[in-house]
Amino acid sequence: MLPLTSPRVATVLAGVLLFGAGCGNQPRATSKAPSTDFLVTAGDSAFWVSTVDGRLRMRRAALTLAYVGGRFNELYVADDDRSYYDALLVGQRIYRRDLVSGDSVQIFEDKRVTNIARRYAAEHPDERRLGEDEDGSDDPHTVATSEIELLDVLGPLLSYEHHTDIDIANVEDSHNVRYGVVDLRDGSVGTLRSIFGDSAARRIVADARAAYRIVIDSVRRSRSARGRRAARVIDAFHFDSTSFALVDIDGSPRVGFYVPGEGVGGGGLSLPLPHVRTPEPAWWSTIANTVPVLGADSASEVWSGPRYDVIAHYDTSGEYATLVVRDSAKKEWSAGRLPTPTRRVYRLDIANVDTTVRRGLARAFDESTLYSGSARTVLGPHRGRPRIVLTRWSRATSPPVRSIAAPARGARPRTRP
Repeated sequence: MLPLTSPRVATVLAGVLLFGAGCGNQPRATSKAPSTDFLVTAGDSAFWVSTVDGRLRMRRAALTLAYVGGRFNELYVADDDRSYYDALLVGQRIYRRDLVSGDSVQIFEDKRVTNIARRYAAEHPDERRLGEDEDGSDDPHTVATSEIELLDVLGPLLSYEHHTDIDIANVEDSHNVRYGVVDLRDGSVGTLRSIFGDSAARRIVADARAAYRIVIDSVRRSRSARGRRAARVIDAFHFDSTSFALVDIDGSPRVGFYVPGEGVGGGGLSLPLPHVRTPEPAWWSTIANTVPVLGADSASEVWSGPRYDVIAHYDTSGEYATLVVRDSAKKEWSAGRLPTPTRRVYRLDIANVDTTVRRGLARAFDESTLYSGSARTVLGPHRGRPRIVLTRWSRATSPPVRSIAAPARGARPRTRP
């Protein structure tokens, strides 16, 4: 599977390699840490950092969080299994769960698999759907499966990666990967026009098409072994302005387009294009303080605040960062290590985060200890240096998963063993 790549992490890592570990020369405070209370989202988890008796304490939870409309929500993916003995039919849905009420709301459904499942049921009225613990055929006549990976949350918008495999005997054999954006407020599709406006959307698409032409020409002219292999299938990739995801780079939004492949040569592959600079959406000012900017040493990322700054110092591997708090006197206190990439900082020591919201967060952190394993369906991808790579994805090679039924109030996300 081709992960969503981000030049933000690659830029920070380059700074680490150039200037060293990034945090080795920073003054370490021996006095009491300033009063703090904030959340950090990083890797596949959320971290709650607060000051207790003058020392920083950090708690981890296997949660993917979004802050929408003044409320924190957990985002997760659940299977929609409609299989029969001779038909493997497993789609996926995205849900958001309000941490105060505990209610789950569906915000995305894999309609391709759903429609195939409905058609199969209509054409085979005498067949019975498999029970939760029943096994189907080892070689089913009909296969329609998908997998969704949640990538990142910017304000009210969630970016995701969606893989679909269809194999219906004598009818269809297709493998597709696409990227998309969903508005967490109402579950609507996030389009370039709805996010940035008409004129900006046209400019973004024009810039992406120009980058696409450059990439295609570069692949065709390549004389390397990898380039020659890519050139043989490059005609299977056709630019699609709706296959994109949102990222942030040095405190500003960007759009990453991923060109889907088709047919025998390109099915199940995607071609990433260089990220396109965009204007700030209307809501950007409300979330700007949650997005990091590159540190002065180019080896760290900084979330500035009125009383203290939060800083992630990346190590040379790029896989971990040391999280520190820096006061107005430039003294730093270490909170601990985080997986990368670090994404958002949500400050709880502000007036509009009331006790009800805090109780909901505390309950979610407590309940997360009941989830099996540390990795979940809502894993964020490892982000490396952007490069033009064609990568094939296949459900046959992906790890097995356990699933839950369509969730009701208090339902839990699917987990990986």
